[in-house]
Amino acid sequence: MSSSLIGWVSRHVLPHERALRTWLRTAFPGRDVDDVVQESYCRLASLSSVAHIDDPRRYFFRIARNIVLEQVRRERVVRIEAASGLAVLEGAALEQQGQGEESSPERIVAGRMALERVEALIDALPERSRAIVRMRKIDGLPQREIAARLGLSENVVENEVARGLRRVLDQLTEGERAEMPTRARRAPPVRAPRQGERP
Repeated sequence: MSSSLIGWVSRHVLPHERALRTWLRTAFPGRDVDDVVQESYCRLASLSSVAHIDDPRRYFFRIARNIVLEQVRRERVVRIEAASGLAVLEGAALEQQGQGEESSPERIVAGRMALERVEALIDALPERSRAIVRMRKIDGLPQREIAARLGLSENVVENEVARGLRRVLDQLTEGERAEMPTRARRAPPVRAPRQGERP
């Protein structure tokens, strides 16, 4: 960041940071305000010129709003992808414990190996993400309890779990995913025909 840009940010943007933080907490509860503000400054720092900015306060707020919306869209995709992968991971855990349907010795061994691989990948996550994923998906703690223990919002815990699972799944090869046991799908219950209906 050039000295002229630093001076411009100090004079025209920095005085509005407190108001931005208040607005973010009100408009987007559960967001990590520090992350949004830091990313907003990073985007300002990447500007080659500020000549086009006629209202620095509005520009600062718009950057922050766009960052939040990008995060929400990204997290929505991550949640969808993580949800599909979660069934695989939970299936592996059940097989490892011998609780899955149609558990053969071979499937239990495969589940144990898959779970060991997943646990190694979880251990490689950043510290907070690792702790949250282990508490939620391995220790089975409720989301609310994890949030209370760590002094976080439930939304932050949910997002960390989704991001952590996505990172783990991204590092599994196609072969490893194919080898992971999944829960057998149960056939839907057969409904008895109603009176007057043909079976």
